Amino acid sequence: MAEPAPPTELTPPFGEAERQASELAALRRMMEVAQGCFSLSVAVCNSPALRDYVIGQVRAWFPDLRVISLPAGVVDVFGLVAPKGADSPPSSLFLTNLEASIKSDQERHRVLRSLNASRELWPRKFPCPIVFWLPEYAATLLAKHAPDFWRYRSHAFEFVSEQGGAAAAMADRSSGDLLAAGSLSGEEKQFRIAELEQRITDAGDKPAKGLAYHVSVWLNELGFLYRLIGDLERAEQMHRKSLEINEELGWKEGMACNYGNLGLVYRDRSDLDRAEQMHRKSLEIEEQLGRKHDMAHNYGNLGLVYQTRGDLDRAEQMHRKSLEINEELGWKQGMANNYGNLGVVYQTRGDLERAEQMFYKSLQIEEELGWKQGMANDYGNLGLVYRHRGDLDRAEQMFHKSLEIEEQLGRKEGMACQYANLGTNAVQRGDIRAARELWVKARDLFDQIGMPHQVKRLQGLLDGLPPENSL
Repeated sequence: MAEPAPPTELTPPFGEAERQASELAALRRMMEVAQGCFSLSVAVCNSPALRDYVIGQVRAWFPDLRVISLPAGVVDVFGLVAPKGADSPPSSLFLTNLEASIKSDQERHRVLRSLNASRELWPRKFPCPIVFWLPEYAATLLAKHAPDFWRYRSHAFEFVSEQGGAAAAMADRSSGDLLAAGSLSGEEKQFRIAELEQRITDAGDKPAKGLAYHVSVWLNELGFLYRLIGDLERAEQMHRKSLEINEELGWKEGMACNYGNLGLVYRDRSDLDRAEQMHRKSLEIEEQLGRKHDMAHNYGNLGLVYQTRGDLDRAEQMHRKSLEINEELGWKQGMANNYGNLGVVYQTRGDLERAEQMFYKSLQIEEELGWKQGMANDYGNLGLVYRHRGDLDRAEQMFHKSLEIEEQLGRKEGMACQYANLGTNAVQRGDIRAARELWVKARDLFDQIGMPHQVKRLQGLLDGLPPENSL
């Protein structure tokens, strides 16, 4: 089902997220090449949340990676770490929390002097890649106070965002650009999440009035990203916090955006009454402000609520209202979503010819704009049309195109939908084993993102499957 895009202009994905994804790829390449050989690297990262995410990604690629968090006050790092590798030497070793034993205002750093003295012991003990994870100030002190050890390093990686802190982030022109945020890959979304979390933490619990507006924008974008990766609970929390700030500021435009995004969260949970309530609140504010662009957005969202309820006449009415405004404004992204949603209405009615026409109209615009999430929706919807016509080969082709994009974007809900669609295709082909595997993948993804109604539906399908090869 197509979904109205956020009320923003289309802009390129964030450079910071792309750069950090490139650093992660470089770290992975280093570890692949350096297996079985000593190498020393320094990964600079100011955000513990981002550091832990990156380490988690690397652990997924290298399951036997060993991570040691150094206790505060440690002096002899080598002496602490060496016995841990006596029985089963690690294939790779990450060391974190060294900064807890380094104070930037100290003139003498015993732990760094000890590291410098132990420089020749590390290659003898550890024939594997070793990476020290440090914030910027600690890396600077390491280079200054342990120069011989520092010279052993063969690689340096930087997971530092110039926009990470609240003060610098106020100049970030991409803040709140939800359309660009939605275009990020799954990996890049995680980097952006860590960056936004760092900004919000830096701003404090009670940000000054001049900063509060920016915090509300960051919270709203963060909630949007959490929803896209399937964390609906945290998404709601972020939108609620943003709404609270906007109500205190009396900023109606922000409140309208919060209500709309909360409506999307509730719709994902199938709480359609609360979803409609939120979208109507948003629409009421936008009508007061005379903001047609966002009125169209809310009409489209209300159409999706009615679609989900099965009230197709009212759904079509809302989508047509939205399309009329978007055509008047010349907003192509909105028109693409309207065409896609009207296609779903026609498809549900059994008018497959008109449905196909709408989906291709939508896809043409989405490809022009490079809006991958919309393209994934269109391919998935076209797959349903072809399946209803009995063209399983073409349907499967469309589902796979959609799945490929959803995997790039890291959208677990979209991935689950396409696994479910491919499973149904497999049933129709009589391949019960493939159907079971695909539906289990779909069920588990829906379970991860907290959509119990979909888990129940998929489990019902699995329970109803006949024994393999019985068809």
